[in-house]
Amino acid sequence: MKILKYLVAFGAVASLTTGCIKEELPTSYVSNEQMAESPAALVNGMNAWLTTFNTMGLASKQHYDFGWSGICMGTDALTPDVAVTDYGYDNGFLNWRGVTPVLSQEGAAPRFIWNFCYSLINMANTLIGQIDPENMSSTQQEYLGQALVYRAMAYFHLARIFEYKGTEHGAWDGLSVPIVDENTSELMGRRNPRVETDKLYDELILPDLQNAVKYLEGYTRTAKNKVDQAVAYGMLARVYLQREQWKDAEEAATKAIELSGATPLTEAQWMSPTTGFNDISTPAWMWGIIVTADNRVVTTGICNFVSFMAPEATYGYSAAGGWSSAKQIDAALFAKIPDTDWRKRSWVNPDREKYPYSYYQTTLDKKTWENSIQDYTGFKFRPGEGNGVTFSVGSVADFPLMRVEEMYLIQAEAAGMQNLSRGKQLLESFVQTYRNPSFRSAASDGKGLQDEIFLQRQIEFWGEGIIMFDYKRLDKPQFKGYTGTNHFAECRYNSPDGNAPWTTLPLPLAEVSANTILKDQQNPDPVLYRGTLWR
Repeated sequence: MKILKYLVAFGAVASLTTGCIKEELPTSYVSNEQMAESPAALVNGMNAWLTTFNTMGLASKQHYDFGWSGICMGTDALTPDVAVTDYGYDNGFLNWRGVTPVLSQEGAAPRFIWNFCYSLINMANTLIGQIDPENMSSTQQEYLGQALVYRAMAYFHLARIFEYKGTEHGAWDGLSVPIVDENTSELMGRRNPRVETDKLYDELILPDLQNAVKYLEGYTRTAKNKVDQAVAYGMLARVYLQREQWKDAEEAATKAIELSGATPLTEAQWMSPTTGFNDISTPAWMWGIIVTADNRVVTTGICNFVSFMAPEATYGYSAAGGWSSAKQIDAALFAKIPDTDWRKRSWVNPDREKYPYSYYQTTLDKKTWENSIQDYTGFKFRPGEGNGVTFSVGSVADFPLMRVEEMYLIQAEAAGMQNLSRGKQLLESFVQTYRNPSFRSAASDGKGLQDEIFLQRQIEFWGEGIIMFDYKRLDKPQFKGYTGTNHFAECRYNSPDGNAPWTTLPLPLAEVSANTILKDQQNPDPVLYRGTLWR
């Protein structure tokens, strides 16, 4: 029986779950032989994969295809929170915002996410299949624990993106994605149905993470781009929160906080013009991606997170066309942030006198600031070393995969859904101590507390690829069309009753064509159910 052994790194492939896997790997990192024989190389390869350019292997490369942070930008584009005022530059992610055919089964969006995550899964499967849990060394145990977290992370993303949440009903109800593990043969993969979401969580994601916690006990990592036990607990906390296993979520989040030794960002760390959200050594980061100058996402010049998100990167997409496509916070969301919360200063206030040009210590000149930078533009993500002119320096910027602040908010929500007063106390303690001393919870029930925490998560994790899953998890309404909106006209779709159809993607056509059993399990096309534009 041929096992799915190799990661698809570059080049178009018919299907990633059928076993039609090219034995081709990112040789700029490690060779095929090293991957097949060395668990250490596989662990390093999984981390390297998170920041790989052109993972779809297309001849006409998608500029947003620059790894995990590209996926994060994509899911944020499916929410109102990260706004753009003009349909000009950066038309890749702008097409996601406009709910265009790029989100359909023939489009690049589902293919990007599907290929990326299943590639990561296949790499993890290769390592997992090499190690016998009943007879392994302590080093093998550490490698296995890390591989299990990567696999669970990829499936967790797939489950939440492709599980249908909407108003239509059909054969797709309650289904997630096909399972491919270390025992899946090529023949099995050719008719591999989507499994029930509960089955994916109960039989793969949760066991993987629970075993990872066990295997990573006592492991001390050499750098924060590697997975340790605190990260495994953090992933467990995320999954338990999604599953509404409140007691387990609180306990896992608490363990993650304790074991990580991480401390929430201070105002100075958050606002730093040189290291703001670009440096893995920041004490709040529990886990992240390290980007180096020789990484392909840097040497492309513009195909990287900084180019798309940092307005100070004058060489990038954010600055192109006179900052017309610079990323902004949604105007309605900005209005909800109290002035006493220092995080509000991450975005340009329409009242320019409140946060003057000098406050940001930006490398942009004052004339540019006054005439070109639009209201609500985000200055949260800074170019490497604060250099917005030289791409080979400015694009060398790390990306956060997990921050301790998320654990505090999971802890508060999970506690509050068991005991309201305890959850309110935890939420107030976190926000008052670290973000806004004037904050007081007014929640009178569990839903009210969840609403307050949702707002905190919107503010705290803006641009980090987290919030779309909260919109979907909590069935939150979406509004891009309203009086005073700062979203460009072609994307002003609203979903007032929640269940925004564009937060569930269809399975990519290439996968459905190769794995034919999926034809009867395909999700509805979000473009057909997007509604009408607000005028």
